[in-house]
This record gives sequence, C-alpha cells and structure tokens, in this order.
Amino acid sequence: MRIVHPLRASVLLALLLATLLAFPRAPAAQERAPVPTPLLAPPPPATLAGGSAPGALVVTHGGVGSGPEYADGPRAAADTALRVLRAGGSALDAALAGTVWLENDPRFNAGTGANIRLDGRTIQMDASIMTDEGRFAAVGAIERVRNPVLVARAVMDSTPHLFMVGEGATRFAHRVGFADVVPTSPQAEAKYRARMKRQAELFARADTTIFDWRRYWNFPGPMPADVLEWSRHGDTVGSVARSADGHFAATLSTGGTSVTLCGRVGDVPVCGAGLFAGPAGAVACTGEGEQIIRRFLARSVYERMAAGVPARKAVEEAVAMFPARWDVGLIAVDRTGWGVAANRPMAHGMASR
Repeated sequence: MRIVHPLRASVLLALLLATLLAFPRAPAAQERAPVPTPLLAPPPPATLAGGSAPGALVVTHGGVGSGPEYADGPRAAADTALRVLRAGGSALDAALAGTVWLENDPRFNAGTGANIRLDGRTIQMDASIMTDEGRFAAVGAIERVRNPVLVARAVMDSTPHLFMVGEGATRFAHRVGFADVVPTSPQAEAKYRARMKRQAELFARADTTIFDWRRYWNFPGPMPADVLEWSRHGDTVGSVARSADGHFAATLSTGGTSVTLCGRVGDVPVCGAGLFAGPAGAVACTGEGEQIIRRFLARSVYERMAAGVPARKAVEEAVAMFPARWDVGLIAVDRTGWGVAANRPMAHGMASR
C-alpha cells in the first residue's frame, strides 16, 4: 500500500477546499426561492351538443361567436331544411335551404348580413357546397349577389368548374339570372359601425405586432379617415344534412372578416378545409379561416368519422386540439348521429325525422 506523506496530504486537502470554494455556494433548502409554476389557462370549454338520431337529420350553425340569443335563427334554418327532406328533397337541397335561410337573416355574417370591409363599402363573400358523391363547387370573393351559396349550386350544375372567384364569379351569377344587388341591410351597417372606432394611436405604433394596413391597402378608394378595428360578432353560417336514405351534404356561406385586404379568401370555399362530405357523413367549420385551412380541418374530422368515431366525439376532439387563441366551431352528421362543438359561444340548430 502506498503511503502519502502528511505534508503532501495537507496540500492536497487545501487544494480540494479551494476548488470547492471557487464555485457559488448552493443556498440552503430554506433559502432557495420557489420555482414559479407556469400559469396555464385551461382551454375554453367546448359548446357541446349531439347524440344519436336516425332518419332524416339537419344541423345548422350561425357562426362561432354568435351567442345563444341568436339560436332561433339556426333552429328555424334547420326546421326549414328538414321540411325539404320530408318533401322528398335531397340532402344537398336541404343543406342549401338551411344556409339560404341564414343568408337571408341579417343578424348573421352571410348574404344580407355580410361584413363590410375596411373601406366601408366593399362586401365580398365566399360559399361552398359538397355532397357525399364527391361533388363540390364554390365561389370566392363574389360581390353583388344576395345568396352566394345558390351561385355555388349554379357553378356545380351549369359549368365544368369547381371554383369561381372575384369579378368572374359575379358576372357568371348575373349571367345565369341572379339579381345584381349589394347584399347590405340596416343590421349590417350597424354591425360595421359597432366594429369601427378611431385608432390613431394604433397606427402610430412602430412595433411589428400590428399589421400595417396602410402599407398594403389595395381597395379601389383611399383608406377612410377613421382608423378601423374589428371585434368579432359571429362569422360563417352553414348546414349539414343526412337524408332518410343515408346521403349527406354540407353547405357554407360567409361574408368574411371586416379587417382584411381586398380579395382575401378564407377556408369556406377550400374543399376539405371549411367543409367536407362523403359516404361516412358531412362536416362544416367556422372560425379562423387561415388556421382551419392549415389544419385541413373538415377533412380531418371526416376521416375520424370514417374510422368509426361518432360525430359528437370527432368534433369535440377537433376543438380540443385547436389552439385556444383562435376561434373555431364545427357541426357534423354521420350515419347514426350528430355533433356540435366550439371554443366560443355558437348558435346552432338541429332537426330530425
């Protein structure tokens, strides 16, 4: 065994102590500051409804952000659509009837209630339809028609196209007989005024958290003197239907958002994003369009239903997975039932048999 000289051992001990003292002393347990626990806000509860329902079935929505005080609109739309089914109409006929009813109700952001854009004049609308046979048609940024969802039906029935946009879609609509009318109403004007307020201090900011609308302004006229801001009051309306013989259809219509550049198109006319229908059921979405497109939301929910997940659970799961900072809502019907879910209030209606 090797013997260490006492003097050498004392030197080694001193070096060891010096090394230890060179590092900051860890605080005693009672001196340690508590590690703050991150405050994670729980996700907003989903607005849930649904269950089993045999036979003819229609579900409608008035857009995420429309509160229960507007529920009479989607309920009346669903009842109207069910009457179409009872009279022998197809699932598509019924879904169209439900959405047309909501387009004609100026409380909702579609048709006569469509949002007026930043310039205080422009109204651009999107609409789409789809059947379980894979038939799809849509219009985007269409103007000067009262019921854009019916123009989408005309695109399906009268043209070889799936999607028409802008001035071309508007001219097509007028050519096939739709009235040339600006679909505004006193309610739409009131909603516009309620959204707008002076925001000079907002535009004066130089940070990057605010989109510079002045820099990219692309409306025909100049920006109004009043600087504008938007507050949500519902958006996209839609219907999903199942006929008694087991066929499905989905329809959507929207006036889009007020705070947007001219020509912006959201998820509504994008097949598989805003809506989807197939042999397993039909899905229609509402909410933050860009986020819905990124997630291919309607098709994703449909695939879950096709794999055997009930409609109610499929839409609930989709809302739970959606980032809580974005508005989203869904309605769906499958072979045996239906479901509604949203992370904000959402007026909806259901009618069956």
